[in-house]
Amino acid sequence: MTDIGYILAASAARHLPYWMSDALAVAVADLCILSRPARTRAVDRRLRRVWAESGGVGPVPTAQETHRAFARALRDFLAADARARNVPPVRLDEEARAILRDARASGRSTVLVSGHFGPWEVALQWLAREVGSVDALARVHRLSAVERFFAARRAAFGVRTLSAGRPTSAALARLRAGGWIAALADRGVRRRPHSTGAVTHPDGFGLVRVDCAPLLLARRASAQVLAGVAWRAPDGAVEVRFQPAFSLEPCGGGIALPQAEARLQRFFDAHVRAHPTQWFDWGPWPAAHAPAGESSEG
Repeated sequence: MTDIGYILAASAARHLPYWMSDALAVAVADLCILSRPARTRAVDRRLRRVWAESGGVGPVPTAQETHRAFARALRDFLAADARARNVPPVRLDEEARAILRDARASGRSTVLVSGHFGPWEVALQWLAREVGSVDALARVHRLSAVERFFAARRAAFGVRTLSAGRPTSAALARLRAGGWIAALADRGVRRRPHSTGAVTHPDGFGLVRVDCAPLLLARRASAQVLAGVAWRAPDGAVEVRFQPAFSLEPCGGGIALPQAEARLQRFFDAHVRAHPTQWFDWGPWPAAHAPAGESSEG
């Protein structure tokens, strides 16, 4: 879609009645399924695996549900305005609140690691309101006008996009100044797991293709890592969950990179099993493999 398409979609999301914008999002999602059969088959294969591993009861979730969940997450991101109207409520349980409180109280720079889970953009906007401001590492969109559109949308809610130029250098500078950086880590190259006993899938691979680049960034900046996930509840609220923050060696009390990667793998895989239709991975399934220890770029 071009920037004009996103501008029109944002206008519809903000001004149409909720039921109408929801019906429009569903219709667009269903059209995407018809126009991208290969992607739809890949999502269906992934859902069958997740459902089997999680011991799900009843019909296997479908790619249609995933596409509709994505369309609704995008609608919620586009619907909000600078005064935070039309923003769905965000809920945390007591454990998640305590983890976030401890991470903030530490006063340390933080790399927030997540994935394309549920309404991740809305959750990031909420986090920026909580902690002050957040810089988000993102891949450059192939259309510069779309890139500018999304950067402006995020900036209106305190999220600065780091994509063009030297984003890693900019992220390091921000971390060394005590800031917060957000990075998505669910589209790396699938690798044989390290011998940590963390992953016990029949084929030897985890569900989520964890990219360890954000971990390497945190290690270089001596920053703590805070992993988080988000999902859309049946009532439309955004639910957020965190994993306790950790550091990597050589920081005092830090853990080795393989253990950090395994910790993310367990956390992300458990989330995907709990909310299989709200992981928006559009790549081929099964994904390409790489040797253990080989990091993806990005």
